[in-house]
Amino acid sequence: MDGFLLLDKDKKMTSFSLCNKIKYKFGISKSGHSGTLDPNATGLMIVALDKATKLLKLLNYDTKEYITEIVFGLDSISYDIDSMITNDIKMSFSLDDLKEKMEILKSKDKQLPPMISAIKVNGRKLMKYDKDEVTLKERDVKILDYELIDFIPDDTHPKAIIRLKVSKGFYIRSYAHDLGILLGGCAIVKELRRISIENLSIDNAKKLDDVSLNDIIPIQKFFNFNVLEVDKYRAHLAQNGVTFDKRQTTMKGCFLVKCEGKDIAIYEETEENIYKPLLIF
Repeated sequence: MDGFLLLDKDKKMTSFSLCNKIKYKFGISKSGHSGTLDPNATGLMIVALDKATKLLKLLNYDTKEYITEIVFGLDSISYDIDSMITNDIKMSFSLDDLKEKMEILKSKDKQLPPMISAIKVNGRKLMKYDKDEVTLKERDVKILDYELIDFIPDDTHPKAIIRLKVSKGFYIRSYAHDLGILLGGCAIVKELRRISIENLSIDNAKKLDDVSLNDIIPIQKFFNFNVLEVDKYRAHLAQNGVTFDKRQTTMKGCFLVKCEGKDIAIYEETEENIYKPLLIF
């Protein structure tokens, strides 16, 4: 049961509740996820099971890809349709105007996150502050690729469906907000779907109701760690959590310790030539 699942999260479900439902479905004690999706967002989530949860910190992906539907002329404090609408205006612009403003945003490498977010300031989530209690700071982000899939002109609230491949820490809701301002008004996210995380695709994900034990990706297949073959003595050391040093190996990063074909532990390099167990099987 130690491994990972690629799940296609449905709407009206938090990332936390999805993990709890997986625990109940498989009868396991631990589950965790990498990369939160808002409750009304859908799409790809990586969920770790049992001992694999100790490896979630290794899932530090640099790129993610989304398809979003943006509605112009509406505004909300969360920059999406899931909170109270604070502004409702008529907007009208051309396809060329939209393409021009999208290209402007493509060139930017800074972004202000929305106040309604899980970002922490002084150990406290941003959403827990009042707006005048904290000053938002721009974050380094990047749009790696984008595509305007569809543009639906409207006399009041035009809509655009856009695919965005973005760097870590990028907020699609902030993108919609900024795009609305550039076009002379406001905008919010109506729909959001994550379709990839690095080289992992939504095409290989399963819905909660459809996923089974056969879909669990074993730890070594998921990460493809380098392998350190050891004798029984060093296997005993690893099983007891003993720190390794250059007497055992000079490998870099994380590696899997095996003895006679059996997985013993996963070690990580914490200092140069100092290795501590991250997971013991």
